[in-house]
Formats: sequence, structure tokens, C-alpha cells
Amino acid sequence: MKFPKLVFLALMLLAGVFGCKQADELDGIGIESGDAEFAVPLLKARTSIEDILENFDDYTFVEITPDSVIHLRYKGDVLSQNADEFFQAIYTSLPPVIPLDTNYFTLSFDTVETQLKVDYARYSSGTVNAGIYSDYEGLVDFTLILHEATKNGQPLTIHRQFMSPVGITFGGVKIPTTDPADAVPVEGYELRPVNDEIHISYVALKANGDTLHLAPNEVALNNTNVKFSYIEGYLGNFKNKGVRDSINIEFFENWIQGDVFFEDPIIQIHIENSFGMPTRSSIEIFDIITADGQRIPLESEFISETGIDFEYPTIAEAGQSKNMTFTFDANNSNIEDVLGSRPIGLDYKVDAIANPDSVTDQRGFITDSSFYRVQVEVDLPLHGRASGFGAIDTFDLDFSDFNEVQAVEFKMVADNNMPLGISTQAYFIGENGAVLDSLFNGIGYPIEAAPVNGSGIVTGQQTTTTLIDFDAARFDNIRNAKKLALHAFFSTSNQGQQSVKAFANQEVEIRMGLKVKI
Repeated sequence: MKFPKLVFLALMLLAGVFGCKQADELDGIGIESGDAEFAVPLLKARTSIEDILENFDDYTFVEITPDSVIHLRYKGDVLSQNADEFFQAIYTSLPPVIPLDTNYFTLSFDTVETQLKVDYARYSSGTVNAGIYSDYEGLVDFTLILHEATKNGQPLTIHRQFMSPVGITFGGVKIPTTDPADAVPVEGYELRPVNDEIHISYVALKANGDTLHLAPNEVALNNTNVKFSYIEGYLGNFKNKGVRDSINIEFFENWIQGDVFFEDPIIQIHIENSFGMPTRSSIEIFDIITADGQRIPLESEFISETGIDFEYPTIAEAGQSKNMTFTFDANNSNIEDVLGSRPIGLDYKVDAIANPDSVTDQRGFITDSSFYRVQVEVDLPLHGRASGFGAIDTFDLDFSDFNEVQAVEFKMVADNNMPLGISTQAYFIGENGAVLDSLFNGIGYPIEAAPVNGSGIVTGQQTTTTLIDFDAARFDNIRNAKKLALHAFFSTSNQGQQSVKAFANQEVEIRMGLKVKI
């Protein structure tokens, strides 16, 4: 006999609606009569709200608070931006060759372009060398000193002894040249400008000890791949461009009709920041994507006007990071409106502006490993109201082996302790997409919501019983069905007009039997 496939169909139906997983409870099917009519106990299954919600993707989390209220949390990726752009701008502004027009040269670190005012910096890699042009003939002893760059209390010194003449002339221009053997690694040196300036001096001596006077620009400081690991001071007003990302809100993906309202939904921005200076968000995009294809901006003064100020470590806390969470709620945004508009996704891009108020007296720091990380999270507490909220799913079917069935009667009994009423209907879809029949008589199978008090808390159990008949002709009509389209419509108490609270331990028990005539 072909009972197992029919049993499996019924099980899949309930699994789709109620998240039921108790397939092992189908063991022990028995025959009630020796005639051609059989009563088959299909299942006694129990599922809770917590069970229903557990099959989300890796970016969806179900959290149960100490009062047992369930929260659906949809998280985006952790988006990280580091200090590469800032340091690249510094390296680009640092000339590879600095001509010295005097033997005591002043180099300013206070530039209009970068607004940079350096109090202290630490070199991480690279070399410096002295380029020299001289048409003097003889031995030269040459020393160049960067006075504000020190290591173990000693200034960075380049010493060269060479036979002059040195350098080349190209197109009538004198070009100083270097000897790679004289390059000095800068790693470990500390730079402490004085009044935003560093000073470079040099002296060239002939073999007899006399000073060799070199003309302006016949000496140059050459910088090769010089990099810093730490810079302290006023570091300018600049933008760190974030990465665009999105969040998929699974709860609403299969929405087909009706309304849902969540009380106190929130969107949180979790920020970890190790830039040691005032930093403020600049949100370019923060849009809700709806099931019908609309794009609705989340509106808030913190998006359009003021921005969100990041917490940041002080100079004394260099190397640490600060964590904070900013919350968009009903008090500072239109979140209740946009999360009541069938949202299936959140599209966003968060940039960060350093020193947004350009207060040059406010000192900070940045390291070559400084970063900020942003993660956006949508929090939907299952406390609210729903009216005719509909979802749809489809399953593959194959009735080709069910040749002996003459009549079928399903009996379903539901003991519901959840504050949600569920009306279900399933449609048998033929190969060409046409609807052949529905599983349930009338508008569907109603599982009534449990009663609740004025606070939306369940106060008792609601039991619902229904019968579904299939005669031979009706069953024959769906024999060629290829798909089962399952529709489920959820409502809270009082036709969706009362807000309710969903708790983790609330459950519904389904008992289903099947009477088959063959």
C-alpha cells in the first residue's frame, strides 16, 4: 500500500507552516480496521515560537531576553576601514628629493594642503641619503644632520667621504647624486618638530680641513620609501570612505499581503574605533528596500545633519580601540514607518570624517594600524500586532503512484498557546502552472490565537479542530500536481488590533489523523 508518501505530504505541509520537525513521531502507524478503510495516526507534534524562528541564515540571530521576549536580529557584515588613505596622502606629500638651498635648511610640517601639524612621529621603514653635486677636485668629508629626528637621544646623521667631483649635469642643470652605501635606515627614529618645523644642516670639509662651500641646491635630502607607524598632532580634516553593504531581512521576504507593526523596533550601528581623534559619521546611504521594490530612506537628524560622533581613544590610550552603539528608534527617526512598509533589506554606506570641526588646537594621533569598524543591526522584538500578514512557499509533489486511493479525510486538532492565529491554505499546482485544487475547504484552515490580556500576554490555551475531505474524484483531479503552494496568514488577537508579546516558551501542538479508503 502507498500510505507513506501521503503521510509525508501531510508532514511537509505542517513543517512548512509550523516549523515542525518531529518526523520520528510518525513511527507506530497502525490499522484500525481489517476492511478497506484505515485510520492512520499521522503525528503528534509540538513546536514553539523559538523552534519556528531557528532556521535563519548566518546573519540572522534570535535573542531571548531575560523576560523571555524574542528579538529577531539581522546583522550586516563587519565593515572595516583603516588608515591607509591617510598615510598614503602623507607619503605622497613628502617629496622624494628635497633640495637644500642653504647649509641650515628649515622644512615646514605645517602645510595648507594637508592642514597637518605634527608634534611627534615615529618612523617605521625607509632610508634617507644625501645627494651631492660638487666640481671640486679632491677628498671631501660630508656630514648631514636631521636635528629633530632622534634615536636613543642622537640625531639622525648621514656621513659620506667621497672623491669629488660628484653629481651630473643634464641640460645645463646640476643634479646631486647619492651613494646607496651611505643610506641610513630610519626605522626606530622619532621625529619631534619644533613649531611645526624640522631643521637640516650639513657641512662639507676638504682634506685640509677647510670648508667646501656648496652652492644652493647642490645638496639634497633623498627619501626612499619613508613610512611612519605613528603620527601625533593635529592631523587635518579628512574623510575615510566606507564600504557599501546591505542586510537581508528574512522575516519579510515572502510577504504577500497584510500589515505588521512591531512595537519599539530599532536599528543599531555598532562602532569600534581606534583613530585617536574626533571622528564623525557621514552617512551617504541608509535606505529600506521594500517587498514591492520601493527604496525608502531612513530619516533622522543624525543622518542628514549632525552625524554620529564616534568614541575614540586619547593619546594616553594609543593602541587601544573604543566601542559604542548608536540606536535609531522612534524618538530620533521614522523607523516605525519604514519597518511597517514591507522591508526585505537595508542598503547603507557609512563614511567617517576625522576632525569634523577642524579644531586645530585639539591634538590627536593616528597609527598605521588605526581602523574603524561598523556593523549595522536591525532588531525586531516580537512585540506588536499583525493583521493578515501573509507568506507563501512552494513544495514539489508527485502523486503518480497513488492509484488505489478512493477517499481521504484529514482531521487536525491544534492546541495553541501562541498569541498568533494562523489561517493556512495550500494550492495544488499543475505542470502548466494552473491551480488544480486547494487542500482545505473554504478559505483555509484556521488555528485560532490563544487568548491574551490587556498587556498582550497569553492567558490560556485555544483548541481548534477541523476536517478536510477528499473523495476519489477530487483526489484524481490533483493526481498530476507538481507543486504545492502553501499560503499562511498570521494575525494577532482581536483581528490584529491588539499588540501582543511573543515568548520563547509559547507553543502549538498539532495532532493529525488520516482516514483512508482504498
